[in-house]
Amino acid sequence: MEENKSVQAEQSMQDKGLSPILENEKRKWWSIAFIWVGSMICIPMLMVGGIFGSVLTIGSIFWATLIGFAVCCLLMILGGIIGSDTGLNATMCSTRAFGMTGANFSMALVIFVCEAGWFAVQTATCALAFNTLMAQFGVENFPFWLSCAIWGTVMFITAVYGVKWMSVLNYIAVPLLVILCAYGGAHSINAAGWNNITEAVESNLMSMPAAISTVIGLFALGATCNSDYTRYCRTRKDVVKATLIGVIPAALLMIMVGAVMAIGSGNYDVTAMFAGLGLPIIAMLVLILATWTTNTGNAYMSGLAFCKMFSIKDSKRPLITMCCGVLGILLAIAGLADFLNTYISILGAVVPPTMGVVICDYFVICKGKKENWRPVEGVNWVGIIAWICGGGIALLETLGVLHIFSPALDGVIISFLAYWLIYSLAKNTSLVGGKAISIEEATSFAK
Repeated sequence: MEENKSVQAEQSMQDKGLSPILENEKRKWWSIAFIWVGSMICIPMLMVGGIFGSVLTIGSIFWATLIGFAVCCLLMILGGIIGSDTGLNATMCSTRAFGMTGANFSMALVIFVCEAGWFAVQTATCALAFNTLMAQFGVENFPFWLSCAIWGTVMFITAVYGVKWMSVLNYIAVPLLVILCAYGGAHSINAAGWNNITEAVESNLMSMPAAISTVIGLFALGATCNSDYTRYCRTRKDVVKATLIGVIPAALLMIMVGAVMAIGSGNYDVTAMFAGLGLPIIAMLVLILATWTTNTGNAYMSGLAFCKMFSIKDSKRPLITMCCGVLGILLAIAGLADFLNTYISILGAVVPPTMGVVICDYFVICKGKKENWRPVEGVNWVGIIAWICGGGIALLETLGVLHIFSPALDGVIISFLAYWLIYSLAKNTSLVGGKAISIEEATSFAK
């Protein structure tokens, strides 16, 4: 019952769009927390757990996950407070830090890169699950590219024509995935023994800073978009409670279960992990359903972001969504999922620094007061430059050219400091964008 209410709440949040949330539209903090709990229960969490299971000790997996999501939650809370104070979504909250035009493009670009890539990764996961299922019925060596083409098409067609029905499938998929994960964790511990699981990796093959960056990269988009939901929070304290309780416990559980299943089964690919649980047909059906429901959203959001980047009319969105789906299928066939850790690391480098800029602008330049904050027209080039500085240095760290600490965290700090410094020097120039406008003018203009 509560799940139905929270899903309905999420849908109405999306329907509200760009308009500020009024006081009488605010909601209880736990309804926001529940949305994030549902977001944590997903296949990518298990996939990262599987990656960690092969390179980190159990204790290191726990601490890397906890620290990584603590950093994410810090960004989410600070960004979410802006949404709660102003009643605006994430894109609108960045219209001072990046300018109206700059925010529309930069935030849309971030969403497009994230969603299109995840569409490819989960299309490949679904295709592998389908091939495994086919093998159970005696159909061996079904072409991987054909599975990607079939399921990728099903997913982006659903995103165009059947997205309203996906909430119904979510009611089925999420509980089944929870049950299967609980069974998978228990089965793996019984089969391998807890001592063998804890001793499977005796010393870390991945550094802790790199592991932390992987966790941040996994949740990079969520960390930037908290305001989409917390704009419904009544107080700043509600933002803190909704974020911490909604994210950290479920995230820890899912990644740890993914690691335990991987170690217990001896398979670090999520499809092989599920296939080794002794219930291959049921497991593959659940995996296909879970990736289908999630990936429909990925296809929808990537198409929406592309339209926003280039101001494409809404009537063309179905066609653009299909084109984004085709791009995702091609990336899936090309093997993006084989480089999942690299892809996540890149996201962790280039996406979170946007929040360093937005947070600095609101809490330092505007002193954390709503009355000091107003959107600006055009492009705030100071924000763009600061983002490039933070993201660029973090990317160089990811590629091994530089080494400071953790690329994702370093990128946020550098973009924060760069914005503070450059804004102080250029605040009276056109680099900080055009004239300031009211929130009402900004939302009307954005529409």
